[in-house]
This record gives sequence, C-alpha cells and structure tokens, in this order.
Amino acid sequence: MDPAALRSFQSPRQPYLVDGIPFFKKNGPMLIMIGGEWAISKGFLEAGLMYELASNHNASMYYTEHRYYGKSKPTNDTSSRNLQYLSVDQALADLAYFIKTKKKDENRRNSTVIVFGGSYAGNVASWARLKYPHLIQGALASSAPVLAKLDFNEYYEIVTESLRKYSEKCVDEIKTAFDEVEELLHVENGPQRLKQYFNLCDVPNVKSFNDLGHFGNLLAESFASVVQYDKVENGRRKIASCCENMTATYLGSPLQRLAHFVSRKDKCLKNNYEKFVTLYRNETWDAQSDIVRQWYYQTCTEYGYYQTTNSTKSIFGSLFPLLYFTNICEDLYGEYYNGDFLNSRIKRTNIMYGGLRPDLRNVIFTNGDIDPWHALSVLQDLNTFSPAVLIKGSSHCRDLYSDSDTDVEDLTRARVKIREIIASWISS
Repeated sequence: MDPAALRSFQSPRQPYLVDGIPFFKKNGPMLIMIGGEWAISKGFLEAGLMYELASNHNASMYYTEHRYYGKSKPTNDTSSRNLQYLSVDQALADLAYFIKTKKKDENRRNSTVIVFGGSYAGNVASWARLKYPHLIQGALASSAPVLAKLDFNEYYEIVTESLRKYSEKCVDEIKTAFDEVEELLHVENGPQRLKQYFNLCDVPNVKSFNDLGHFGNLLAESFASVVQYDKVENGRRKIASCCENMTATYLGSPLQRLAHFVSRKDKCLKNNYEKFVTLYRNETWDAQSDIVRQWYYQTCTEYGYYQTTNSTKSIFGSLFPLLYFTNICEDLYGEYYNGDFLNSRIKRTNIMYGGLRPDLRNVIFTNGDIDPWHALSVLQDLNTFSPAVLIKGSSHCRDLYSDSDTDVEDLTRARVKIREIIASWISS
C-alpha cells in the first residue's frame, strides 16, 4: 500500500492499459500516459499526441491508473483512515515501481521513458521527473496546476475574462443573473420561485450557509465547465454557444436565461447540501458512482484549489466563499481536516515539489490562456531544458490531442514544438 514509506506490506498492483499495436522495437522508448482523478480508457492509446509520437519513434505505450480511481480499490473502504494512502507521494512511488517492473524485460532495459499527464496528472508527470530522474528522462505536463493554493479565487476571474473576450454583454448579463438569484433568496417565496425556475430537487434553505453555498457553486460550475473545456462543437465554440444563450432576450430575463442554461427538464438539480454530505460521507466503495469523495480528500489534504467567490471581480455572486469548501472537508472526513490542517498540508506540497519554481530539466509545461487553471502553472521557462508554452486561444489539455481543422493556430504550433523537443529527448 505504501511503497514510499518503510512498511511491512507491498505496493498494490497498479492497473494499467497497454497498446496492442506493434510500434515497439527492442529498447525503443516507453511512453506513459499518467492517469489522474478518473477511470482510464483506451483513448490516448488509440489517438492523440502520445500515439503519434509512439508511431514515429517505435515506442511502446502505457496508460497507468492512479490509486483509488477507476479499478484501483486497494483498501476495504474509503474511510478517512484508509484514504491516508491516497496521496501524490504514493502515486509517484506506484509509477516508479511500474517503470522498474517493466524495465526488467530485457527488451526494455535501455528504453528512454517519457511521461505525459494533463491537469492533476500533469503535476504527477512533472513531479515524477523531479523525484525519479534516473527512471524518467522527460515529461509533458499539460495544464498542470503545480502550485497548491487554498483560495483559488483567480479561477472565476479567468472564467470571467475568457467569457469577456467573446462578449462584454455576456459577462454583464451573467452578473445580473447571479445578482437576481441572490435577491430572490431574500424575498418572500423567492426560494420557492428559484426551485421552479431551475428545476431544483429542493427549495434552497436560506438559513443554511452551506446550502446556499452549494446552490451558488452548482450554478457557477456550468460556466466553469464551458470555459475550461472550450472547443468547437457543432460548428460553434462552447463559449460562443453559452454567451448566445445568456444574451438571448427572447428567453426572458437574465435570471430566466441562466435557468435555461443550467437546468434540465428531465432531471432536477441536486442542490441540497445535507444530501450531498450524506452521500459522500458514505465510506463504502459502491456508495457513489463517481470520484468526488476521493478527489475532495486530495484537495482537503494536499492542494486546496477551491474556486471561491472571494474576489471583488466575481460576477458569480458571493455564495461560495472559502469557508464553504473548508466546511466540506470537515463534514466529509472529520473535524481534524480543518483549515489549519489544510494550510499546513498545502505548504508541505509546495515545499516538497517546488511550486512554480521546481528545479527541473526536460519537462515541458503547456497551458491554454483560456483555461482558468493556467494561473497555478508554470508560465515562464524554468531553464533552456524546461520550457513553458502558453497557447493563445486554447483551453484545458488540448495539446494532448491530435491536430484538428478547428484548432487555433497557436495550438498547432505548440504541438510542433512539443514533438520536436520530445524527439530530441528520445534521440539523445
């Protein structure tokens, strides 16, 4: 369970996928896509940047799954006691053991190892190179928020600016809509009207700070998702489609347009905080179908990353300040996981892994300037061997995919640069 510490039991077997296409030649490179807070699939082994590099350089490809996600269930349950083994320290040790095991094969003994990762897995990729340079010769860290930060209020500031690049009126209407939501919360029958407008599962509880925070966060996340994963769909950028909705006067008031954008007719929005806590406090593996309990644990013990309304530039109201998120930590895992504990853990993460100034060679940091997460990533070259590539007009982890006719020019140029650098690592 804990290969990073001196324990009497062994590391759990790490699930992984391997390509079935015979690119590989003896001692050819090993390319590893690192999984993050999700269940891995074959996608990156069948297409994308890593796949293209593998085909050009006779490489073998792997996709490793992060402990506690997907098929990795190394403990009897997800109690706080058992989740202590869910950390990036342990994930990095798992990856090191995986590489060492694969390189016992005489056909891979002298293989150059390059790791790839996007988002949190981008952190893992860069930190794997930092911690195990004798095992890993290079890393691509795409949209990697390597700076742990408790109050990440810049996130929604960047969401706002990315929307503003498309339309100032869109931003104004969103702000008006969120202001109208907060006004309705404080008038007679206002919460009931909000339940009807947004097809909420429950009437917002105006006496509960956490319930209102949960409701506000739910509404804002719809815009976060659009911006973070902006791309062309059905001939339109997701940001464009969002802003067209929010400025469409035929849909009614700004609040009504917000409701139209966020809500679904066939399914109510789960806005009740207590029900949320009850669901994700459950410690059995089969209690939830998603990764919320595991990922929140990592944010509560290593990163923070809380996307709050603690900013004077917020257009998304004021309902989910930092306290809402630190309350989640205590409510899901216990009083021990409070703000003071989290502050100390965030300091540890940045000390251990270097924050925005890690001492690294052979790591490429790529970010899209639309993506809100770029604020926590490396945006300037660390040195000649570890460049930062900021891609204008691009969003979260887009460089990991294959070229497309809808890509912005800067993204296409970025992939050319990435291919050239990784090719130089492989040939050296």
